[in-house]
Amino acid sequence: MRKKILNRVLWPLLLFMRIYGDTHSGETDPALRRRSASVFPILMYNSDIGTGFGGKGAVRNALGRSESIDVMLFGSSKGEQNYTFFFSMPDFELRQGKPYALALDLNLSFEKLLKSNFFGIGNGTRDNEFQFPKEQNKAECVLSRAFRSIWIGEAGYRFTTYSAYGYDPSWGMLNSSVPGAGESVGSSVFAGLRFDTRDSQINPHLGVRLYGTAEFSLPSLGSDWNYRKYRMEAGGYAPLLGNHVAAARLWIQHVSGDAPYFELSKVGDSWTGRGYKSGRFLDRAMALASLEYRFPLYRKLGGVAFIDAGRVAPGMKEIRLSGWHTDWGLGLRYYLADFVVRLDVGNSAEGTRLFFMFGQVF
Repeated sequence: MRKKILNRVLWPLLLFMRIYGDTHSGETDPALRRRSASVFPILMYNSDIGTGFGGKGAVRNALGRSESIDVMLFGSSKGEQNYTFFFSMPDFELRQGKPYALALDLNLSFEKLLKSNFFGIGNGTRDNEFQFPKEQNKAECVLSRAFRSIWIGEAGYRFTTYSAYGYDPSWGMLNSSVPGAGESVGSSVFAGLRFDTRDSQINPHLGVRLYGTAEFSLPSLGSDWNYRKYRMEAGGYAPLLGNHVAAARLWIQHVSGDAPYFELSKVGDSWTGRGYKSGRFLDRAMALASLEYRFPLYRKLGGVAFIDAGRVAPGMKEIRLSGWHTDWGLGLRYYLADFVVRLDVGNSAEGTRLFFMFGQVF
């Protein structure tokens, strides 16, 4: 299956590198010729996964074609694994705020979770301790074009294999009406439009980002699922005194059709509700708001205070002003030239969660 994923995405990469290299060989913009590299080792301990080890590295313009390559390798003493490879040409940060004819982003990833969760569907589901292994292989290829420096259109293809092979049917929540247990394949196409005035994608200090996308998973593409996913997101960034930044985000999403539980809208993980377990609240529709105050601490080290609030519902018409799940917390950021290292501690009515990740939440 992994060989099939590679075959579906490697040929677009090789073809694009050939075409882009031929048409941009005379590029003289100094920003597009700048080389940089960042490396960060990972060593951590968690009672669920044991001792975690690995590293993340990124290099920009190593081949002299304005490209970037980002790799993360992570494993643990109890078998948890996460491997990612990201290729961008031209590099997503170098092309920010510039018009361009065509860009390619390629993402390959493998994730194995030893203790994933499922809590049922709905905004009022109860917490539980049922845990089971889950794996996901993903290959994603995206082509984009900046018609103007702040207007970007994109289209792409995503191929995913899923395996939730350790779920116990006696728990009684995953069944024919809530699909997702066992092995399956997802194959989808998507398109989106972005209005983006941010001064950076890695660590923005000012600007606005408005983004809308539609994704279609279709049996005609070889998918076991037939669903549509619509997402709209708005974010704003404002500089304060010194290097301080106020950031805000609003995210709404709706999923229709036959979708597995892990492709539904969710509140709860390191990217949404940081005080809750991953996938804590699931349903077809979701609304989420986040506020962050980012401030410098010492040299490359910074801090953040945040608040998240979100809820899910069967549809957007059922989103109410009541029943929102809120969390708050503090975090640390370590700023490198090519990515941000993130540590967040979120608190909610259900306890405290700690997340070690890479990249700003928004």
